[in-house]
Amino acid sequence: MDIQWPLVLFSLIAGTGGSLFAFVALSELVGGKDKTRFAATVTVLVLIVVGGCLSMLHLASPQNAFAALTNIFSFSGISIELMLLGLTFVAAAAYAIVVKRVRNAAAAKVLALVGGILGLALGYFCGHGYVIEAQPTWMHESLPLAYFGTSLACGAFAYDIIASRLGDGKEELRGRMPVALMVCTTVSAVAVVAYAGALGFDAAMAHGAVFWGGVVLCGIVGTLGAGLVRLVGRAVPALPVDAIGLICAFVGGVSIRVLMWVCATGYLDLFAHTVPSVMLNL
Repeated sequence: MDIQWPLVLFSLIAGTGGSLFAFVALSELVGGKDKTRFAATVTVLVLIVVGGCLSMLHLASPQNAFAALTNIFSFSGISIELMLLGLTFVAAAAYAIVVKRVRNAAAAKVLALVGGILGLALGYFCGHGYVIEAQPTWMHESLPLAYFGTSLACGAFAYDIIASRLGDGKEELRGRMPVALMVCTTVSAVAVVAYAGALGFDAAMAHGAVFWGGVVLCGIVGTLGAGLVRLVGRAVPALPVDAIGLICAFVGGVSIRVLMWVCATGYLDLFAHTVPSVMLNL
């Protein structure tokens, strides 16, 4: 099946934005710096806008894009993604306004918590829409978990990069940011392995460069390695390690999504043409 690159990039970029805002929420609850949270929130808004634009590119025509919006409450795979995309954006925008203009700490915490939950759900449901009986290689709950895990790892590294760039990395989450990174990278690695196992390792390994280079080397070894260095290498500068970790997590996230497409059965090659009638419940 042809790889739907707009969908590959949309799910990872938007999911990363959602996961990044979950770290804003965690910082609000556990402790961190206001300027780090605000800079991360602005980044979230940019990522969601970029992701939203990418999500429309695969619909083939503006008419199909309007159909997605007019059928927003059909609760199809695409409608749930769009609802979460919009709600996460609204929560993040409202949070940014509250912390800069209203300056209400309680309201900021509530908005961050709600937006963080929505953001995590966005990363998961970007993959859940593909769990359909028509595709045996997609019909497994480990698929949305792989989408969620890779988005989570990207969001974690992105937040640590912002914190380190602003000079507040050691104070984020009361010094527990390396632990959070290790947890997120572990979740990502476990989820990726689970989906590769659901696909069948023989089928996955048949796509050598994507599997061994993208999924294993970058998505598992590189991502986990960067998280481990941040956890135990306190004397190592955080920013370059985080940058390597984010690159590896992003490449791994793209690769597992590519693997999903290339391992799909061929009778959905007309995927773009089925979107209006099947995924939008038209």
